[in-house]
Amino acid sequence: MTRPLRVVAYNFLSGGSAARSGHWSRVHAQLAPDIVLAQECRAPQDSPGERFRIGPSDTLHWAPATARRWGSAVLVRGLRATALRIPRFGGWVTGAELSGLDWAVRPLRVFSIHCPVGERGYIRTLHQILDRIARLAEGADLLLGGDFNVVVGQRQPRERIRMSRGEREILDRLSAEFALMSCWQAAHPGRPLAQTLRWSADRAAPYHCDGIFVPASWGSRLVACRVVRGPRWAALSDHNPVVAEFSA
Repeated sequence: MTRPLRVVAYNFLSGGSAARSGHWSRVHAQLAPDIVLAQECRAPQDSPGERFRIGPSDTLHWAPATARRWGSAVLVRGLRATALRIPRFGGWVTGAELSGLDWAVRPLRVFSIHCPVGERGYIRTLHQILDRIARLAEGADLLLGGDFNVVVGQRQPRERIRMSRGEREILDRLSAEFALMSCWQAAHPGRPLAQTLRWSADRAAPYHCDGIFVPASWGSRLVACRVVRGPRWAALSDHNPVVAEFSA
């Protein structure tokens, strides 16, 4: 692949329904992604009212979360990708190693993450997920994206929602141990975090739990990162897609 790279992270909300259908089609028609990191989704052929189908050169890895009709997926357009297993978090975390991305110096391992609350809360569960991803990190570049269920950027002092110490520790770990950067924050330094979740209990609160993390060494290639909004997107899910674009 010599073209620029576009990555989308998006929580479909409960796998869609007859009244909320066409997530895959809209993502591809409106956002033209190369990589989709999807959560609470079903495979296109199993999604109600969905016309999108993967092509012969595409790769989809999807697994259901335990006792759910939905799961997490990695969809790659025009490239081969080998599945990577994350023990104990099947369907919550789906991974794949990409081949054919010619400007990636090392193997690229991507993970679609939907952090469950677990037995001890989101922070501890996310650390457990990162522990398992760390075992697959040697000799590779990592790309993480999805619904982390914790804040995925450093908040400014004037912001309405405060960060917890545990959330800061997660971000510090992603930076120090994994050498990753938040695409949205890198593209919008010093700005209040954009809303990615319209939580039913307070739809105006600017929760920013959906994001994309890439190697900090990719910083010079980052062209843009945006949160996609609009009434047609709002009708599909209570989450907004996050899109990161990289130059070739």
